[in-house]
Amino acid sequence: MSDCILVIGAHPDDELLGTAGTLKKFVDEGYKVVSIITALGRKEEAHHIKHFSRLANKEIGIEEVVFLEHINLELEMIPLHELTKEIEHLIKKYKPVKIFTHHYGDLNRDHQITFQAVLTATRPLPYTPPIELITFETVSSSEWGAFTCEKTFKPNYFVDITATMESKLSALKHYDLEMREFPHPRSYEGIEHLGKLRGMSVGVSYAEAFEIIRRIWK
Repeated sequence: MSDCILVIGAHPDDELLGTAGTLKKFVDEGYKVVSIITALGRKEEAHHIKHFSRLANKEIGIEEVVFLEHINLELEMIPLHELTKEIEHLIKKYKPVKIFTHHYGDLNRDHQITFQAVLTATRPLPYTPPIELITFETVSSSEWGAFTCEKTFKPNYFVDITATMESKLSALKHYDLEMREFPHPRSYEGIEHLGKLRGMSVGVSYAEAFEIIRRIWK
């Protein structure tokens, strides 16, 4: 049985905006990757967004997408422990070795709540397998937050996605209804420019950047 990786995003498209190139590499290496989306996204798109989500994920080889179906922008209205328990259940089911989720400093409140629930669900209890917890940046949220030492996205893990950048853009085309015109950061050009910026930081053509929260070497 192949190792499993979970990507947990608040809304449809969040799970791929900052990670699709990296997840494609993991899929190609034989990992089982599962996308989990905690909230529904914009109500105007609720009637068909699941279909586009599955198509977008399948584009990079992710066959399973789990929708928790909480109301968009209302995650803070439910007790945090309820969302945490849902994620704990999924962790028990899939037994992931890595989890990618939102950065704690994102502007969007649903992103913050999702991070808090994942952080709690992955607490390193005795006699439980360790799980790497890694946060991604989400364009039009991570860079729009307050630039303080406590909240700023501080990348310390870079993945060369030069070979998978085109796959990332192809996947996001299934989310075209969520994309915007340049110079909005959530545009195809914005995604590509960010990939180049992160790539220049580490000497490659394109990269995705992450901030590691917890990594345990056993």
